[in-house]
Amino acid sequence: MGPQPSLLLALAATSLSAMGAPEPPPGKAEASATVTVTAEASPVEILKTPNPVKVLDREAILATGARTLDELLPALLPGQIQAFGGPGSAASLYLGGGRARDVVVLLDGIRITDPTALSANFADFTLDGVDRVEVLQGPSSTRYGSDAHGGVIALWTAAPAKAGFSLEAQGAAGNRGARKAGVAPAYGWEGGWVKASASAAREDASIPADDPFRTASASVNAGQRIGEDGLLTLTGRTHFRGTPLPFTGDYLPPTWAYTRVFDPARGETERDSTVVAAWRQALGAAWALEASFGHVAQDRFEPGYGGGAPAERYRGQRNQAVANLTWAPVRGVSAALMLDHSGESAGLAGDEARATHDAVALEGAWEMPTGLRAVISGRWQHDTVAYTFASGQALPDRASDRFVYKAGLNWTGAQGLRLYASYGTSYNAPDLFSLTHNLANGYGGLDDERSHGGQAGASLRRGAWTFKLEASRTFYDHVVAYQDLGSYAYKYVNGTDLRVQGLEASAAREGASWRAEAFVRSQEARNMSQPGDAQLTTSGATGRPFFTAGLRGEAVLGPWRASARWAHTGSSYQYFDDLGAVDGLRTHLNDLGIALGRSAGRHLTWTLRGEHLLQRTWSREDWLAGRPLRRNDAYLVPVFPVAGPTFTLELKYRS
Repeated sequence: MGPQPSLLLALAATSLSAMGAPEPPPGKAEASATVTVTAEASPVEILKTPNPVKVLDREAILATGARTLDELLPALLPGQIQAFGGPGSAASLYLGGGRARDVVVLLDGIRITDPTALSANFADFTLDGVDRVEVLQGPSSTRYGSDAHGGVIALWTAAPAKAGFSLEAQGAAGNRGARKAGVAPAYGWEGGWVKASASAAREDASIPADDPFRTASASVNAGQRIGEDGLLTLTGRTHFRGTPLPFTGDYLPPTWAYTRVFDPARGETERDSTVVAAWRQALGAAWALEASFGHVAQDRFEPGYGGGAPAERYRGQRNQAVANLTWAPVRGVSAALMLDHSGESAGLAGDEARATHDAVALEGAWEMPTGLRAVISGRWQHDTVAYTFASGQALPDRASDRFVYKAGLNWTGAQGLRLYASYGTSYNAPDLFSLTHNLANGYGGLDDERSHGGQAGASLRRGAWTFKLEASRTFYDHVVAYQDLGSYAYKYVNGTDLRVQGLEASAAREGASWRAEAFVRSQEARNMSQPGDAQLTTSGATGRPFFTAGLRGEAVLGPWRASARWAHTGSSYQYFDDLGAVDGLRTHLNDLGIALGRSAGRHLTWTLRGEHLLQRTWSREDWLAGRPLRRNDAYLVPVFPVAGPTFTLELKYRS
């Protein structure tokens, strides 16, 4: 059922955001690490938004040495991302304890998640040209539509280059065949800039296969001021990834029991390209307009199940246009209207699906002199999907309408105390893979997924100390779940009553030239429609570690810079192929990384990095014999061993 006109009018009339009269619009990546440009329609200080958000600026991204999101996120969200083992392999992000499929990835405000995939593979998102990363946790459908139960990861590129010509270049080499090289020239002038980057890297799999992991990417970003109050930006990116996936299995004669198979030729390749254009314009003293247009294309070859199975081709593309109009009549009060249209297609092993999405959203906020700030938003979206099957089978189009809402309060006190809470609804249109698979095999259609839930948090700053406590709970009223039918057959069904919750606490202390932080996190997912222990072992409930903890810190002493991070990931319920069932993973994994760097003059820096220092290197024979299984510090996901210790020496030049 769509929204009632009276509700939309009320949202527009009471829309509130803590911004004054619009200034000449900057690039989104120019915001500081204390401001979010993703959580709300207008830039707002992180301490004033009720939405939990984390920000990494360009310097923080470079300090990690990460090439792609799957390498960056373990440092930013330890315990919430689980890699399947080895560079470039799939990684599941349980943001806030939610499901892996519930996170949308954006580039300059345009959705770049692959429409053919069940969930994002974060190795596909290169950090070339990225000046800012924001992670928004919690239901985000009112801002970004379908598939955002868990939150959003936003990449921003449009930051001006300094005047004149500048250059960044880097190279790295290490054990396990690790090699990396990149160059990023830029030129800035009064009112505009152009930046480019190109990089390539390779590294052996956790157990070497015929091909190493390899990746190459290139990007260009340009911006130009239009008059005194406008900004036009353009971003183009292309990326290739080749990932060895030698770990598989099959049911082999004579016993037809599941047998591990190491296929050194097995692998996956993926190519994607993205073009995004944006125009930002201040319209007088109280109005501002932003419009973005994007095109995204993916082409992926994914190996079939079992050793020697042929690869299948997945092709996806999306065109999207988003317009956002904000009104700030007085300081502390604003309203925002957003229009969003996108069309996407997915080719799935011979079957085709096409979808369109049209949405209108309203958001507003009001900041009171007492330090209390209220935000409310609502979104109506219409989705349609059409199908064409290789068999020629014809099916009617699928259409649905959905209204979602969210409201939050944030209070900042004079003594460094902050309290915040939000509650909202979210939804997922069933992904095109699940829909197409069900319909092509005669298993019927699927309904939208729906959820509601809340988040609450508190933070306290006392001198050099910062303390934070955050809690979240989400109820999925309607989910899409995998159902095994036996004999290699499966289908997707609608289930009910999935509950996801998490609690995280952290403490940090910062000095003039150092910072240290500790955190602990507890989370779980339960299928409340099932009895007893089955609540933790059925579809949708497995995968999350129940407990994680960690330490991280950095220090600068003259030309020297040192950093370290340690994360402990505890037990979870996982699916074991050798058992053919879900079982309690009563093991843990400790991950330790250390970096030591030194400036050598004004422009050159070298850094020595050590990653996975508490792991051991497994051989092919070890894996085939199952020796890593049920061993501590060996894997996060059964069957896929994590990489052994990796050491790299990196040289970086910045003019």
